Amino acid sequence: MLNLIAVFLVCSGIGIAVHIAIDLTHRPQSMKIMNAVWILSALWGSYLALWAYNKFGRSSPMKMEDDEMKGMGMSDMKDMNMPDMKGMDMGMSMGEMRRPYWQSVALSALHCGAGCTLADIIGEWFTNYVPVTVAGSQLVGNWVLDFVLALIIGVYFQFYAIREMEKISVGNALTRAFKADFFSLLSWQVGMYGWMAIVYFVLFINEPLPKDTWIFWFMMQLAMLFGFFCAYPMNALLIKLGIKKGM
Repeated sequence: MLNLIAVFLVCSGIGIAVHIAIDLTHRPQSMKIMNAVWILSALWGSYLALWAYNKFGRSSPMKMEDDEMKGMGMSDMKDMNMPDMKGMDMGMSMGEMRRPYWQSVALSALHCGAGCTLADIIGEWFTNYVPVTVAGSQLVGNWVLDFVLALIIGVYFQFYAIREMEKISVGNALTRAFKADFFSLLSWQVGMYGWMAIVYFVLFINEPLPKDTWIFWFMMQLAMLFGFFCAYPMNALLIKLGIKKGM
């Protein structure tokens, strides 16, 4: 029964990722990196990712594109009966103006999780054929490799987003990307590793769990979900402190 559930949900995740990828060819995200984020999120989020994409990924309350907004003056906004901008934080992103706070935080967490997802796919398949050992443990070796890859990919994703939103130097963008992504990624990995520790040391303690099985990747889908639950409050805190911008 567990194997059937695993096959269904893993295949659903792949199918939904393909569906979103096709939809994005017709309705690409204004922030290009989010195209990859939604596809990667679907691999583990499956039907939850599809709901989120349809809820606040495909469209937003404000129909106007960022470029059009940026090109407008205050008089243009008044002529169009736009809300009074006086008193608003002009440093906030257009994404923050367009969507509810909880959605902005969720997107920031998904953005972080996309780097973790790609890193885990690469890392787990790599160590399936080339074992990596740290402190005499292959499991610890896997987790160290996954974390390093997630940090590299996550910082790149964050760097890409910052450079799209602001025209600043590469060095400044990299520094800000690392500050914004490190604690978010760390919280995601804590949730993910916590679940996988339960999988290895409780649920499957008496039987092997090969990485080329449906059940393993179903467990990884659940691990990513726990990662999201841990990363959400951390992203909310980082946004509140001004370390990270809402998306």
